Amino acid sequence: MIKIYLLIVVLGVLGGVGYGGYAYYQDTQERLRIYAENQARLEEAVKTSEATIQKMGEDILKQQELNNELQKNLTQATAAQDALRRTLTKHDLTKEALNDPINLQERMNNATKKVWARIESVTGNDTRKRVFDAEKAAREDSNKDGVQGKGDTASEPSKAN
Repeated sequence: MIKIYLLIVVLGVLGGVGYGGYAYYQDTQERLRIYAENQARLEEAVKTSEATIQKMGEDILKQQELNNELQKNLTQATAAQDALRRTLTKHDLTKEALNDPINLQERMNNATKKVWARIESVTGNDTRKRVFDAEKAAREDSNKDGVQGKGDTASEPSKAN
């Protein structure tokens, strides 16, 4: 009888060790599967991060190019503004308005038409530019014939008070 009990105890211990080994193996395999999935996710995240870093680098270079272009345009605009200031300081508009208001008005109106024509041509509407060019051609044409016409205000003698 003791042998049977001893055999049952030994089989129980061996069964427990065998079941423990099997459970450990199953747990290890499950952990390895989870680790493999996590590794795959991490590798995908690294690829995404590297692609994002690459894109950010390209965006920085593009932004630097655009900033350089903007700086160049700003420099040109500042130079144009300085030239306009120099031109305006050379002319005494008040004196010219008092001496020959009609001529000054005509020049100002023509300059304004030019500016609007340029603005509209840049935005795709060049109707005003075509009208302005036609008026300019008519003035030039009327000056060539030697006869003073309606558009020949530049050839009229100034009317000073």
